[in-house]
Amino acid sequence: MAETKVSAIRLFFAFPDGVYDYVCAECTALCCKGHGFAGNLKRGLGELITLYPSLQSMAIAREGNIMIFTTPASGCPLLDVDNRCLIEKELGKSRKPGLCELFPFNLFTRIGDAIAVSPHFLCPLRIVVPARPGEVEGSHSRLEVTLRNSGFLEETDFDPSLTATLLHPSQKATSVLKREEKFRDVCGQALGSERFGDTLMGQSENPEEYESVLYRVIKVMGLEMPPRSPKSDGLDDLMLALAPPLRLKLLRLSSEAILRALALSEIVVRRIACLSRVPLTPQGAYNILKNLRPGIRLLAHGDEPIEHSSNVADKSAPFGDPELTFGAFTVLRHVRASMGVLSALERSISPTLSIADRSVLFVQLGHQLDHTQAPRREKGAREKAGAQMPTLLGGTEGV
Repeated sequence: MAETKVSAIRLFFAFPDGVYDYVCAECTALCCKGHGFAGNLKRGLGELITLYPSLQSMAIAREGNIMIFTTPASGCPLLDVDNRCLIEKELGKSRKPGLCELFPFNLFTRIGDAIAVSPHFLCPLRIVVPARPGEVEGSHSRLEVTLRNSGFLEETDFDPSLTATLLHPSQKATSVLKREEKFRDVCGQALGSERFGDTLMGQSENPEEYESVLYRVIKVMGLEMPPRSPKSDGLDDLMLALAPPLRLKLLRLSSEAILRALALSEIVVRRIACLSRVPLTPQGAYNILKNLRPGIRLLAHGDEPIEHSSNVADKSAPFGDPELTFGAFTVLRHVRASMGVLSALERSISPTLSIADRSVLFVQLGHQLDHTQAPRREKGAREKAGAQMPTLLGGTEGV
């Protein structure tokens, strides 16, 4: 791709500007242990494999000018005894392989004609409040220069046939990008001063209905609506920083359902934070929510129609508990009959079912229904949303 075309590619940074920072010296080099790396042969990687010829025996794949290398779980051979990169120490950070230089801001998702860039939470990122754009590692201006110089935007290296990001049928990529940019900026402005729940409520087109459906969902979870604190706290800031990248995995939902999913995420994070004497980190909160994502996404539907294949099975996963297994079977039967997910759950879940069993049920049903949605909409989503670039450090996170 010509340089003019590369510079014209639209970038969307899916996190508030100047809010994330990291200090490599505080980490045990998690990104350098067993996750591989990649770079552009025309943008410095060719010189590196000449300087360090043994690297060539670690190459495992090539996509255009992008070459991909494997590394041992014990650590990259170029990782020094102090857990610092030898390339960075000897040659400077700008000489590292492109994906290593970008890390942890190297998760890429293509939406329409734009590439969304989000943080990789393998890194123990810290949140900076108030934000300091231009001063910290998570500054959009810094990252844009690094990304455009990395070679990852070249046409030969960006394969549009890769796994698509699913969008809600009512949305087009252009409208999704405008919505996500607005939400990201609202979150950035609210940091340090506004409660996360108030921010979500302010983005709803129908706050009364939003709150009503959310109340029903919380009841189905076996919980009670949490009391509203009089002022914002550190967990509000945590959620405001996490919410924009979290939304990239929720784009198949309606705008209102995305807000409900984020509200449920906050409830989970606050319940877990109560257990720990150590403040919950962005890395810890994100990893928990990633594992719970199928259940949260399922619950967030409320009574909005959920698209699924006609042969969605009535049979649920064997839970080893009759009450839980029968509840799952009943939910699937109702969903197959086109009942809304929330109504199906309200009708099917026994009042005696524990909170833990409910959580298991939601996650497993979410997995099952996710898999029936994706095949039907994958082709259309690829045409509308583009594709996700390969994630080499840390692996692809899935739909």
